[in-house]
This record gives sequence, C-alpha cells and structure tokens, in this order.
Amino acid sequence: MISIKIGSGKSIDAEVVNSCLFYDKLTLEFSFPDGSVIKSSLLPNRVSFTKNKKLINEKITLFEKRFNQKIKIINPKRILFIEYFLYYFCLILKNIFVKFFMPNQWVIAYRKIGNKDWKIIEFKKNELMADPFIYYCDNKYYLFYEGLNYDVDRGYICAGELDTEKNKIINIKKIINESYHLSFPYIFEINSELYMVPESSNNHTVDLYKCNEFPYKWDKVKTLIGNIEAVDTVLIKNENMWYLFTSEKVYGASYGDELTIFISEDPLKKPFRRISDMPAVHDIALARNAGSIYVSKAGNLYRVSQDCSRRYGFKVNIMKITQLSEKYKYREELISKFDLPKNAIAMHTYNFAHEIEITDLKIINKDIASLLRNARRIFKKIWASIRSRIIS
Repeated sequence: MISIKIGSGKSIDAEVVNSCLFYDKLTLEFSFPDGSVIKSSLLPNRVSFTKNKKLINEKITLFEKRFNQKIKIINPKRILFIEYFLYYFCLILKNIFVKFFMPNQWVIAYRKIGNKDWKIIEFKKNELMADPFIYYCDNKYYLFYEGLNYDVDRGYICAGELDTEKNKIINIKKIINESYHLSFPYIFEINSELYMVPESSNNHTVDLYKCNEFPYKWDKVKTLIGNIEAVDTVLIKNENMWYLFTSEKVYGASYGDELTIFISEDPLKKPFRRISDMPAVHDIALARNAGSIYVSKAGNLYRVSQDCSRRYGFKVNIMKITQLSEKYKYREELISKFDLPKNAIAMHTYNFAHEIEITDLKIINKDIASLLRNARRIFKKIWASIRSRIIS
C-alpha cells in the first residue's frame, strides 16, 4: 500500500494549522512498497483551516486516482483543542490586517542586462499591469502585457513601446479583449511569423493568435487545446517536435501546483497530445511558467518558472532543462532564483530581449486613497456575497 506523510509528520490538524499560518508550502511525501518516493507540494489556503484541510484531502484523492489505489496517511490523528482557538484567533487578525491594510497591485519594471536595480514603469493606481513579454524590432522595444482595472477584474492584452528615457510605455493600445479574462501574452515565432498564446483559462481553452499587422492587430487562428483550465502556456520546438508547457487546474491541483507537457508535430496543423498522465513537475515552488523558454548560445534550454510557495507569484526561478523528449522523459534543475527588489512582495514574470530585461512586481500602496479604495472594494464584495445568499 502507498503511504503519505503530510508536512513534517505531526498530526493532521497540526499540519493544517501550521501550514495555513507558518509554512511557505505544504509537502506531501508518497512512499511506495518498493522504497521509491514521490514528493508533491501545494500552496496552503491562508484564509481558512477548513479549506486548507479540504485542499489536502483533494490532493490525496487526486493521487489515489492516478495510482489507482488507496493511500494510507501515516500522520497521527491528535485533535487540537485549546491551541486551536488561539490559532484561529491569530488567523482572523492576520486576514483582517492583510485584506484591509496591505492594498497591493502589480506593476511592470525593467533594467538593462547587467544592471542590478529595476526601474518601475509609470503606472496608474487601481490599474494592474502584469505578465510582460518584450519584443525587439526596428531598434524599439515593444511590450505585450495584461491590463486590468481592479474594479472590473477582467484582464485584456495590451501592447505599447517602452520609452526608457521617461520610464513609461507609450502608444498603448488594447489589442485582444474577449468576454473572458486574458493574461500572460506569450509571444513566439512559427516559420518566421509572430504568434501569441494568451492565458484564457476562464474560457477553458488554450488559443493561438497570429499577428497580422505588428504590433496591434492580432487574430485568433485556432484552439490548440480545448476543454481545459490551463494557465501561463509556453511552447518550444526541440528536435522537430513542438512541446507545450502549461499548468492545469484539476480536482486536487490548483493552477500553480503542477506542470503538464503536451506535444505536437505541427501546432498549426496537428493536435497536441499529453505525453503522460503524471505531471512533469509537481512542486508549487517550481511548476508554473513565468516567461518564455530560452535557448542559450551553447544550445541549452532554460525554463523560467514561478515560486508560488509563500504566496502566489512569490519569486522567479531559472530552471535548466536537462532532458526533454517525446518518450515521456523530462528533467530540470534549479539554477538560480531572483531576489525581490526593495518594496516588492512578489515577482512572477521574467523575459528579456536584446539589452533589456522585463519583469512584474507586486507592490504595497501605502497612501490613504489606496487604503480607502481597497476598503470600499472589500465591502462591495461582502455586500454582493450577502445579496446573492439572500436571493438564493
């Protein structure tokens, strides 16, 4: 029988509470009768002990389905009593403080390759700018990124030119706007023509767009994968095969938990197929993509990934792909991790072109106007939730 150790091996309730309040991530260690071990991890729910326990149970159910057998939990079943109420009180205080007194937003920053300090691009309060991709053409840097008004909360794709003299994006236009949320506008070339795969998980598709008039006219040409909730998709051609890397949301796995790989001989003419029923990566600190896959001068492949352990989009990793083949083989190793610049609490995208590196940063807005706007938004959501319950 397969056994599982949750976290450090303390009681299940203790691991639920400790991971919710203190752990960066919660590790699940599966042990097999032959002595082999598979380690997985998830980002604990930081708001509710009950929801956190539900996440753990769903993860175990997912692996039972994958292994086609029951899994035995080896953690003891000691129930927390007095300390549980103390922890619950701490959780409430923490959530109130974070929700009301840490209004944050995503902004875009850049730097010249070789420089240490990031320069934040001019932004508007209450307007998100995230997931930047950069393209160098005719001595200009073009940025493609997610735009979003926090009051509307539905993303769209924008394009503009980076003005390094004024630290701003100029000639901004909304280039793709659907009835559902869009983000992560991954751009790449097929046969010297420019294509984009924006994140469209709300539509349950992975869609391909073609640039018909650079940089502002993009048209959808096909759906690469349907009936899927997947985010932050990137593609790479290797040895005459196209590999599609993405992170799926399924029962038991959130968007950042795992990395899944699909393959196709031709993304324009042939379908993509999953190379394995098991994810290629199942570590919350390494799995989700954070930018394009790059080929070094030596021919090595490097994947940019997110560390979503402490919080969503906490840091960015550089992963060296050491094995990639259609025969279900994938291996990678962590090469480096970006340090967060001062006043930033998260970074979850990294790309570069020519002499410029681009990233996004989550910053805290400490001004009174942002605090009031944030409080108004929270109360609006609470009231909407109350109304929906009354109506139903």
